Amino acid sequence: MKKINTFAVTGYPVAHSKSPLIFNTLFSSMDIPAYYSRLSAKSGEEASDMFRQLGLAGMNITSPLKNEMLLLSEEQDEPSDIIGGVNTLVNVNGTLKGYNTDHSGISETFIDEEIDVSGKKCLVLGAGSAGRAAVYALTQLGGQVTIMNRTFKKAHVLAGDMDCEVVVFEKLQSEIFECDLLISTITSGSELIKKGWLKKDTIVFDALYRSSTLAETASSAGCRVLRGEKWLLNQAIPAFKIFTGEDVNKKEKDKLSGILDKTDPDISELVLMGKRGSNGDIKNKLEESFKNEQIKIITDPDEIETKGEKHKLKKIPLRILIYSGSIKEERELFPFSDLVIWGKGGIDDTAERIIREIEYVL
Repeated sequence: MKKINTFAVTGYPVAHSKSPLIFNTLFSSMDIPAYYSRLSAKSGEEASDMFRQLGLAGMNITSPLKNEMLLLSEEQDEPSDIIGGVNTLVNVNGTLKGYNTDHSGISETFIDEEIDVSGKKCLVLGAGSAGRAAVYALTQLGGQVTIMNRTFKKAHVLAGDMDCEVVVFEKLQSEIFECDLLISTITSGSELIKKGWLKKDTIVFDALYRSSTLAETASSAGCRVLRGEKWLLNQAIPAFKIFTGEDVNKKEKDKLSGILDKTDPDISELVLMGKRGSNGDIKNKLEESFKNEQIKIITDPDEIETKGEKHKLKKIPLRILIYSGSIKEERELFPFSDLVIWGKGGIDDTAERIIREIEYVL
């Protein structure tokens, strides 16, 4: 019997991530014995502990843990050091090695879309890990890059690190109107940017791939719009190569692109697995919080078929694995979970964490 390698994406919140859809689709279509889930972690240290205790072969890291995981990884590739964060982590003979593929998510998207960035006036909103990856990619492609961030000091540091321009956030409207290419990595970018600020020939790339109106605003202004799903897919493909050593061909990539465009979170049931002694109490707290939502919370695994067969519920449930210190039984359930939470903080903390994850998805 082939060993099944386990992988996951971690962050907080992370229940919205479409990464499991990408990787599990590839594992299935390429006949690779592996499974990919989500780990909810409040800190890089917690994510690192979960990585080791669950025996993961690899992990992707999302906001807000990329900077922390850079410090916790024992080796890093060059882009990780320059960008200041890792989004891909692997265990190489007991050593945690970090990579950054976020910049590939941007540059490969421009290649796919046949967009020549060289010489273009590029404006990047946000100076976090995604913003830094965007600046790195654009400068590598020959773009004339300006960075803006609400906290000017953070943008100023980034500009110095990567030799680009920096402008105060108060000049947002004029800078957007002057740029040829806009990349937004800020959650509020959708609401800040108005239709009248955009020229119809501006290229707009939004890092967000859910709950964002920037794409609609830019489309209505006649702009060419690149969705966040393209960034997500194009950063996942090199991460997949790091995990498995396998390349993804164009046919598989096109299939994934179509799946991502049509898939949105749709939850009507929560299945709580593992740590069964306290799941009833956690269920009570969740039901009180979601009393106005039509969400069914299940604590008895017999109520749902978890052995890889299709369930009989009306909608796909979110299967949440809660574990504490002892993980022998929980590790057996890992391949049947969609979200993993280390419940060592007690009932109240565990319920609060689940509520935040689910509220984000809803």
